[in-house]
Amino acid sequence: MWDGTDGRYDQSALRRLVEAERGRADRAAGVARRHEILMETAVETMRPFHRRMARLHRATEGRHRAAADLHAGYVDAVKNWAAGRADVPPAFLAAVAENAGVRSLAVTLFSSPGTAAVVVSDPVAARANDLECVFGEGPSREMPGVCAERELSSRWPRFGPAAREIGVRAVVSARLGLREAPLGTLTAYRPEPEPDAEIARSTELVADALTATALHPSTRLDAEDGLPVHPLFGDLDLEVVVHQATGMVMATHDCTAPDALALIHARAYAQDESVIEVARTIVNRTSTLS
Repeated sequence: MWDGTDGRYDQSALRRLVEAERGRADRAAGVARRHEILMETAVETMRPFHRRMARLHRATEGRHRAAADLHAGYVDAVKNWAAGRADVPPAFLAAVAENAGVRSLAVTLFSSPGTAAVVVSDPVAARANDLECVFGEGPSREMPGVCAERELSSRWPRFGPAAREIGVRAVVSARLGLREAPLGTLTAYRPEPEPDAEIARSTELVADALTATALHPSTRLDAEDGLPVHPLFGDLDLEVVVHQATGMVMATHDCTAPDALALIHARAYAQDESVIEVARTIVNRTSTLS
């Protein structure tokens, strides 16, 4: 999907993105340096202004450098795969997670009334995110923040204990999109009981980098699927099949959409399968939930 021919593995397109982000970082750094100089030479009343501008542009520089570094890590993974040093094509979020030092990441994008799409970096993130879907509660569905082990069960009485069973003892989440227009959540599922400040910062940087690239309004849309032309969306798990299955359960059980979705979630939890796996069996008519 990256360029319409070679999918998201087009190395030249990836390199251009990295170079563009580094260029933006360099420009922001240049502006910050000018304001830092003016902080020392300007009249006293103007120094607070130059201090604020310097901080603003240093923060902008940091976001763009983080975006460049994350995508550069993916370029290296693609290069290794293209050279035959890896058996399977790299997944973008898995490469990002490795680069950021946060193994289990999930990107959850929302649309009314529920989850629209999910991208995960590893099986732990996939299972934890599915537990959120099953129970209708969890870190990706609430205000971003940090939650240590002692808070998991008290904050999310169903998700917390189930998450601990798969090795998740703490979570860190960050907003995707702008503050005034949030698009979703980036969640890090952690095996340590207390997520440290560096993990929280890494999660924030990754969220900012994805907001500035994959989710930026200027990102070109693919002509076929209408999704942004960015490698993140190559691993997207659209939940259209869940909506299809919900409609079929409504018809066969003569129930409302919330009741049908609750039946699907209950079957997924009882069989230790993902909601999407159960939905596919319903759509393929290998299961009717009867």
